[in-house]
Amino acid sequence: MPFQAHVDLLHFFLVHRDEIVERIQALLNAQRKPTEYLQDGALLSRHFEDCFFTLLGLTDSQSRLRGQLEDAHWASGFRPRAIPGLHNGPADPAEMMMRAFYLWRQTRWPGRNGRVRYAHTLFNLYILRCLELLSMRLWDAGANSASSRLVHIQDVLDELWNIKAADQPAFVRDARWLIQTAQCLATDDLGAYFLVAEHIAGSLSCEDRIEIHKAGVRMAAGHLRSQIRYQSVKKAVSLDEQSLVLSTRDSNALDFALLIQDLVPLLAAYEDAWQRGDNRTRLELADAICQGISPDPELFVNRVELLGAYSMIEPLFITTDADGHAVYTPMGRRHVQLLEKYAALIDRVSKPLHDDCPRFRPVAGAYSPYGVLYGFSADLIKHMALKAVQPDAVNHFGLEDVFVASDVNSDKLAWVNGWRKLPHLTPEAGRPFDYPQQFAEDIFDRIEHALRQAVVQPGPSSPTS
Repeated sequence: MPFQAHVDLLHFFLVHRDEIVERIQALLNAQRKPTEYLQDGALLSRHFEDCFFTLLGLTDSQSRLRGQLEDAHWASGFRPRAIPGLHNGPADPAEMMMRAFYLWRQTRWPGRNGRVRYAHTLFNLYILRCLELLSMRLWDAGANSASSRLVHIQDVLDELWNIKAADQPAFVRDARWLIQTAQCLATDDLGAYFLVAEHIAGSLSCEDRIEIHKAGVRMAAGHLRSQIRYQSVKKAVSLDEQSLVLSTRDSNALDFALLIQDLVPLLAAYEDAWQRGDNRTRLELADAICQGISPDPELFVNRVELLGAYSMIEPLFITTDADGHAVYTPMGRRHVQLLEKYAALIDRVSKPLHDDCPRFRPVAGAYSPYGVLYGFSADLIKHMALKAVQPDAVNHFGLEDVFVASDVNSDKLAWVNGWRKLPHLTPEAGRPFDYPQQFAEDIFDRIEHALRQAVVQPGPSSPTS
């Protein structure tokens, strides 16, 4: 992929932001359009991209870049899988236009100022999606260029937020988080996730890798916790109901395997910070690790010997040799090695983790990441984007803030609760998604209990036995 050409193109779009936003607001002035037009995602997507790619001054070679990043992403194994009853897609401006059109038809269509404000939001979403896709191209020219390419992406991201309108949220501020959001959707090619994990391990600096792993465990664990709560409420059972625990374990091999990929380097860094007496780094890592093990702390702390079975993806990790005997693939051998490292690390650091854990306990009246509910992390960005249609929407938080607890006096809890409080929705429609304080406390109690058990009854276990 012509990486630098895409970076230059995004800089060109940023220079022409005002002209593009004006074109987008004209597109939003669609109250007299037929319903079929307002719901035609493919047509809206084409018209939206025309706002960018029909600018004067755009070269022929730049025009040919249109759609290349998405095509390359899908070709590398990240084409979203169709899931009945669930929108398994990125924060796409065309989809957000359709959602806004529906909202405005149920309430009132905004005037020019309202359309301009939302046009800025959609512009930001589009640039962010391009950067997200570009983050998957860090390794196209080899491992040696990955770090410098990441710097280029961060530079464009910084420029995007430096020139944004004052009433706009900065959806994602850290380019390293984009590497994880680009992979958040469900796909059929499971091997693509592990190839990216190998690229990360073999190319980027320690500091960058740790931040990417912290983002990965937080978002993956939040997705799994939301899934658990949905099933718990649907079946009217407690979080510790055996049937719920087993069904969760049976259906999440990919998520468990990816959590292990991210948790191993975090645990190693945590142990190092603990031994060096670096309290600030230790606590930041402990926070991420506790979130990472939160979907099933018993499995990830006390029953590590079962992790091998519940995270084993046989089509990827196991094959047969020339004699027909079952053997591990290279990807499978790497996974087994990580399992062994994980078992040894969690055994060594359970005691300090147990000591640090109480600092992250959910507090009544304050926000905790253990209570956030979403399908995929892309949904969080969609919530923030649609909420931006309201002039009084909170705009000083971003995706990274979702996974950081707040003080009692912070307005973060109101921010999260406000995502689904929109004028076209009844209070009853949003109530199932209100911040669940009791659920957050129950999740945390399970973490604390598992770590306490590990301290009281220590003992190494083999994850592959």
